[in-house]
Amino acid sequence: MADFTELPVDEGVGDWHFNRFRMVFDPPRGTSAVTLANTLLANFPTYINSDYATAKWSDIKYDGRKTVHFHGYAKYIGIDVGAPHTDWVAIVLVDPRTQGFTVQTLKREFGDATEDIEAGVGGGVVGGIVGGLVAIHYNRMHFLAGRRAWRIDNGSVFGLSNSVMVLETVAVERFSAEAFRIADSVIGLEKRLPDVWLAFLNNFVRLNGLKPVDQALKPRWKKAFQAMYLVVSYDGMSGLAGDPEFLGVNGVGQLYPAIVP
Repeated sequence: MADFTELPVDEGVGDWHFNRFRMVFDPPRGTSAVTLANTLLANFPTYINSDYATAKWSDIKYDGRKTVHFHGYAKYIGIDVGAPHTDWVAIVLVDPRTQGFTVQTLKREFGDATEDIEAGVGGGVVGGIVGGLVAIHYNRMHFLAGRRAWRIDNGSVFGLSNSVMVLETVAVERFSAEAFRIADSVIGLEKRLPDVWLAFLNNFVRLNGLKPVDQALKPRWKKAFQAMYLVVSYDGMSGLAGDPEFLGVNGVGQLYPAIVP
């Protein structure tokens, strides 16, 4: 058996979650969007590490592709109830034409004694819901099914002025299993994601000495920590396809063609 199995969005459960997180910044003198995108990919886990999540490159590949091993903190009254659960993604596309890359969520198929035993005896996000061998099965899954993508480009690509650059990360996702949808209703897994990606954007500009630029909000978008974001859900792909943020000019479907395979 392979070390990993993909978790396609159309095999997930519940609503289709669609989000865009964006940081606008002054273009650094003498540095192109391509150079910044290469820096982003080379140091990707560094920008994820925060009070909300940790990440590292893994030596275990998926179909010859690099993988990243995550843990998102799910703290409740000071206790990380997300442990021992961790998540895995594979980088399935690096596209130099769009200065970006795309990852796919995965299920781990190999054993991890620490995680598997703890989940099997009732630990973590799903251990307290199902328990035993079933808990081990679900604990090995990324809690989301789908893909996330990143792109750095000139402002005009996103419908803004070319006097700025933009780093954006977008996703189309669903819960990978009913167990995670139940866990979400108890500890709010999905509502924790904005903190992860807002911290990511801020880490990137801070660590690379970039200056954020404030922008007027578009309808439905929100602003926090120098960044802007949009988070919406639909009960099916048809609803998502009708959203202008997905299929419109400068929409996700146009800018990130691999986001829904």
